[in-house]
Amino acid sequence: MKFSVNKKILIFSCIILVFNVFIGYTFYDSKRKLAETEQLVQHTEDVISRSSGILLLFKDIENAARGFVLTGDSTILSPLFIAEKTIFSSIGQLRKMMIEKPAQQQRLDSISIYVQNRLDFSLHQVKLRSNKGLESAIAYSSTNKGKYYSDRMSRLTNDIQMEEVAVFKRLKSTNERRMAIVNWFSAGMFVLMTVFTLFLLYVTAKYLLQIKEKEKHAEELVIANNELAFQYKEKERMADELILKNEEQRETNEYLGNLLDCANAPIIVWDTHFKITRFNKAFESLTGRIEKDVIGKTLEILFPTDSVDSSMDFVKRTHHGEQMEGAEMKIIHIDGSVRILLLSSANIMTSDGKSVLVTIGQGYDVTERKRAEEEIRKLNETLEQRVIDRTLQFEAANKELESFSYSVSHDLRAPLRHIGGFVDLLIKSNSSQLNDTGLRYLKIISESAHEMGELIDALLTFSRLGRSELQGTRLNSKSMVTRALKSFTEELAGRKVEIKLSDLPDAWGDENLIYQVWINLISNAIKYSRNVEKTVIEIGGNIEGDKTIFFIKDNGVGFDMKYADKLFGVFQRLHKVKDFEGIGIGLANVNRIVTRHGGKCWAISDSDGISGDKGATFFFTNPTNHLLKI
Repeated sequence: MKFSVNKKILIFSCIILVFNVFIGYTFYDSKRKLAETEQLVQHTEDVISRSSGILLLFKDIENAARGFVLTGDSTILSPLFIAEKTIFSSIGQLRKMMIEKPAQQQRLDSISIYVQNRLDFSLHQVKLRSNKGLESAIAYSSTNKGKYYSDRMSRLTNDIQMEEVAVFKRLKSTNERRMAIVNWFSAGMFVLMTVFTLFLLYVTAKYLLQIKEKEKHAEELVIANNELAFQYKEKERMADELILKNEEQRETNEYLGNLLDCANAPIIVWDTHFKITRFNKAFESLTGRIEKDVIGKTLEILFPTDSVDSSMDFVKRTHHGEQMEGAEMKIIHIDGSVRILLLSSANIMTSDGKSVLVTIGQGYDVTERKRAEEEIRKLNETLEQRVIDRTLQFEAANKELESFSYSVSHDLRAPLRHIGGFVDLLIKSNSSQLNDTGLRYLKIISESAHEMGELIDALLTFSRLGRSELQGTRLNSKSMVTRALKSFTEELAGRKVEIKLSDLPDAWGDENLIYQVWINLISNAIKYSRNVEKTVIEIGGNIEGDKTIFFIKDNGVGFDMKYADKLFGVFQRLHKVKDFEGIGIGLANVNRIVTRHGGKCWAISDSDGISGDKGATFFFTNPTNHLLKI
């Protein structure tokens, strides 16, 4: 069957029209898929943002409770109470966003449970800290329940976000495959349409050979169609670029917004007219104002009336390129209270770098520090008077002690001499008139009077150790210990004794007093190790930080550690007099001398204090800061 040229043109035009309709539908469907993808992206970002917000509120509960437990400052609990009011409504909103996802709903159910458990746990921490103190709160916190809830909360939130991202990726991949197929199919259609168009042009050209005017019109039509196709492609390319830039700008703005809101420091942004353009959550907490109420208003609303001018003078300098570095400013809260802020600023310049676009200010709230400094200043004002009062009391106590020492030295010695003297006369003159029991009684009286005299002498010596002025100097410890050991030649005669003397660090102090410390400690080690076959005494020392630790160790009878707190007390003895002589004043003198030099004493032993050769080790410290000045 033969067709006329007009019919052929009509047929091919219809085919081209069908192809154009199909291609138009293809582009429409592509746009629809793109819109669905954008909605999915928005939904996924909203879920991630909402779940991250819930996790931040959860962290606020945890951090506020922990901060209150450690500091006892009730103002730290503000984020906890805010989170308590808002977190469950946020979970409800997130639940509505994922209403068609059973697995996510189950995770949200679990999140609600762990949030409630964590909230109950934190509130109980606060209650324990308020009612029973820090130790009870820390003991309760160490149960690791809070950590368990936090870990589960983080894991569930991550699972929700990961599933949303996975769903998004699957749908995005499906759409991309569909788009690829559509693009390939559209390309094929375009090729076919081009073929049919060329064929139509060919037919039309033959027809226009007969009618030049029609040929001219046909050529113009082809040129116009090509130009439209090119323009369409350019517009499509520009639209894609614009969509990409808008998406990047939106992500950047959202990131910066989240960064500002999540920052702990108060952050504010103002323009060249000193009007507020951004106002983060920390600044909201500082002023009691919300961002939407201050945007577009001048910075003057933030300052107390009496400091508006001076504060604005600081701020206006930033317009000329200056930066604030820790400028101290007063910020007024809507309740009328004033906070003190150290504000630093940085200018954001225009693209040409010639003028300021906006200024970002970051502050640090030093109100509490200023309040503490003021309290310290007031305390220092009264401290000097308290020191003077205590000094007068101390001097009065010293005078009373000197009076008591004089009384002991003179008033008590005379009766003791009388007792001892008359007992001795009685024994010499009348011993024949007394039986053995009477003589034994007189001997006990004489020995007791002598012992009482020794106790009085020891007590006076102990008292003088606390009043004599220290003559501090650098001391050669090894030389001093060697000299002290030589004074025990008679006590060591006939005994197997091994002395292990290490290189000792130098010490600082009064030479006579420190020498007495070594004499007492060495005497102690020799006395309590005399019952072992071979006495081993080790003497050493080392520097640790700002102090020198000296020690003397023996293999004697040792002592029971449950009585260690009595070792350095006056007249405290852990052994019977019949076993080891002494009156219990030597170690007390050691402790008093060492304490006056700024050190401390202690001892350890693995023995039961009755038998064995595990011995004891005595330690004392001597500060090194004086040596650095010599």
